[in-house]
Amino acid sequence: MKRALVFCLVVGFVGLSLGAIDVDLDYVDDITALSEQCFIRAIKLELTEEADGEAVGEVVYEGTLELAAGHHAVRLAIGTEEARLWVDLEGTGELVRAEWERSLTDGSLLANVPLTLTYEDDARSPYRLFLMWNPFFPTVVTFCRNSYREGTVAFVDRAVRIAVVDADTDGRYDVLDGGVLLVDTDGDGELLATGDSHERFLLSEPFHVDGASFAVAGVDPGGGSMRVEATDEPVAPKPPLLPGFVAPDFAGVDADGGEISLASLRGRVVVLDFWAAWCSPCVAELPTLRAIVARFGETVTVLGINLDRSAGAFEDALSDHGIEWPQIYDGSDGPIGDLYRIDGIPMTYLVDRDGRIVARGLRGGGLADAVGELVEADDEEVEGG
Repeated sequence: MKRALVFCLVVGFVGLSLGAIDVDLDYVDDITALSEQCFIRAIKLELTEEADGEAVGEVVYEGTLELAAGHHAVRLAIGTEEARLWVDLEGTGELVRAEWERSLTDGSLLANVPLTLTYEDDARSPYRLFLMWNPFFPTVVTFCRNSYREGTVAFVDRAVRIAVVDADTDGRYDVLDGGVLLVDTDGDGELLATGDSHERFLLSEPFHVDGASFAVAGVDPGGGSMRVEATDEPVAPKPPLLPGFVAPDFAGVDADGGEISLASLRGRVVVLDFWAAWCSPCVAELPTLRAIVARFGETVTVLGINLDRSAGAFEDALSDHGIEWPQIYDGSDGPIGDLYRIDGIPMTYLVDRDGRIVARGLRGGGLADAVGELVEADDEEVEGG
C-alpha cells in the first residue's frame, strides 16, 4: 500500500488566477512501494594501505560516496567466507558497520543504508540508499536512492498528492533536470511512477492539472520544500496508457506508402507492437506476432511501430525477417513513440474493438492467449446479440 501524507502549505489564489504555491515536503524513508525503478551510480574502490583485514586472506578496499555537498567513506573487507561493509553515515569520518539485507538474483549483496547528507549552507537532511556489491566486480560498489519527498498541493479546487524523487541519485533535489515530479493528476489518491506514467514529469517539465498549467519554480536542495507557479502557457494532459482507457490515436504512413491510423482500425482487435531490429528480444517476439496474424488475421490487426535509427535499417528488417503485417516507421524519436512514452522495447498494447486498452507489455504465449481470449469474448458477445 502506498502512503498518503498531508502537509502544510501556503497558497494564494482566486479561481484560476494562481500565484506561487509553497509546499512543505516530508521525508519518506522507503521508495519501494512507490517505484522499483532506479538510476544506479557506481564508486570505484581502491586497495587500502592497510590491505590485510581481520580474517586470514581478507583484503580491504575503500571508496567515497559523493552526495550533495558531503563525502561519505565506504569500506569493504572481502574474505573467503564473507564480505563486510562499513559506511560513514553522517559524513563525519566515523565508519559504521552496515549489514547486508539480502542477496539479489545476479548474486549481488544489498545493504539498505540511512545517511544524513550535508548541503552548502550546512543544512542536513536524511537520505536512504541501497548499496550493492557483486563479487564478480569486487572493486565496484553501486548505489541508488531509497527515499523521496512527498506532500499535497491545492491545485485549482482540490488537494493533490505529489512526490519529488531524486531520480539521478546525487543527493540533491534542486537540480530540476535530475529530478522527477509525480502528480496525482487523475485524482485516485495513488501515484503511478512507471516510466510511461501519465503522472510522471521531469521537475523541469510543465504539467497539467484540472484545466490549468503549472511549473516547478524551485526545490530546496535537501528536498524539504518546493515552489510551484501557474503558467500561462497551456500544457496538454498526458493520456493514461492503462487498461480501460482509450488508446491514444495516431496516424502514419505504412511500409507500402498507404495512410493508416489507429482510429481507422476501430471494429478490429489491434496489437500495437513497438520494436526495433537492433532489439533482440523484439526480434524474438516476431514468431508470436506472425502466429497471431496467421490465426486471427480476419479480426485482428498487428500494427508494428518501428523505432529503428534509420529508414534503411527498418526496410532491411522487413526484408530480412519476412514481415508482412502493417508497419509504420517512427524512428528513434518519432511522434508515436513519444505519444506512448516508450522507455523500453519490446512494448505491446492490446486494444479492443472500441479502441480501449485491454492489456500492455505482454509477450509470447501470454500475448497470444490474451488475443485469443479477447477474440473469443467478442465472438460470444456477437452471437449473444
